[in-house]
Amino acid sequence: MTRLLVSMGYLSLLLLMTSLGFGQATVRHATEVKNQMEQAQQALKENRPDAAAQAYRAILKVDPANVEARANLGVVAMVRGDWAGAAVELEKALKLQPSRWKVQALLGLCDLHLEHLPEATKLLSGSFPHIEDPKLRLEAGLQLVEAWYQSGELEKASMVLSQLQKFYPANAAVLYAAYRLHSDLAFQAIDSLALAAPDSVQLHRALAEHMVNDGHAQEAIDEYQKALENAPGVAGVHYELGEALLADSHLEPSLAKAQEQFESALALNPSDAKSECKLGKIEIWRSSPTAASNHYSRALKLNPEIVCAKLGLAGLLIDEGKTQEALGYLQSAARSEPYNAEVRHRLAVLYRSLGQIQEADRELAAFQELQKVQNQLQKALQQAPPSN
Repeated sequence: MTRLLVSMGYLSLLLLMTSLGFGQATVRHATEVKNQMEQAQQALKENRPDAAAQAYRAILKVDPANVEARANLGVVAMVRGDWAGAAVELEKALKLQPSRWKVQALLGLCDLHLEHLPEATKLLSGSFPHIEDPKLRLEAGLQLVEAWYQSGELEKASMVLSQLQKFYPANAAVLYAAYRLHSDLAFQAIDSLALAAPDSVQLHRALAEHMVNDGHAQEAIDEYQKALENAPGVAGVHYELGEALLADSHLEPSLAKAQEQFESALALNPSDAKSECKLGKIEIWRSSPTAASNHYSRALKLNPEIVCAKLGLAGLLIDEGKTQEALGYLQSAARSEPYNAEVRHRLAVLYRSLGQIQEADRELAAFQELQKVQNQLQKALQQAPPSN
């Protein structure tokens, strides 16, 4: 289980009250409750949780039904690492007002730490859809995903994760959870395919994709060929086999076989701009610029935003000395895919050749940052244990 975040920052984030609540307090005690609440808030700002807890207890002596004081006393206990004590206070607060979703989520986090997994899962799953506080929603959602992931309930975990991805599309913890969960779902799906349809097109295709990702191009080629024996009319399989052939070798025999697969994909799906791009790349390797240009131009007509065609045409135009035309294609490619490292590098080189040093430096910096991230990812993947 991922360790729960506990800090003073977490405390001030999760405090529940924004206005004073007096529970069953009489008017005579209202002033005292107000003063103690203010003292607790000040103590928390000064990182004095013990003083805050003392103020909350003073409130509860005169107003035992004060939900805010009871809940915040539980949060203070969480910060101290007293998860059992926190759970007691939060449970009392929840009994006073069962619809307090923040309290329910906090109690769920406590139960997770205490390894009361069924209770924690119930509390978190019930409260998560109603939490509005962004940081608490993130913490509760991630812990719920982790709990369901550990129990093997991947579909339930996936549903919560999809909500987290909507709210936090660039959060590293959410992205990692998505990577891990989707990887497991993929392996689970392959296992199910193997049991349900051991010689199906879908199984051979899934195995081939896995092998390509692991760098085993020749094994992938064998699987794609088995898939095509069963279903020669699937355009996507022809395209993927062509890619695997190119990943295996750029020598002419492989180029010719790959060309045949991309042409088959186009025959089955005439709007396949990606196959036109691949055919253009093959002609580049064959040193046939005119044929390559024709393929790239057709790809752009099919899909005006396809970046591989813009890159291909830009490279051909640079070779012809038509740098301004090439620049237009590269700038358009950067707008389509701003995080494409190859586009940024090509722009940096072209800007420098045109004497536009400021623009070249900007693009080079962007390329270097993207390259740094890619190198870190590649290093991490190389150090990871091989998949089964």
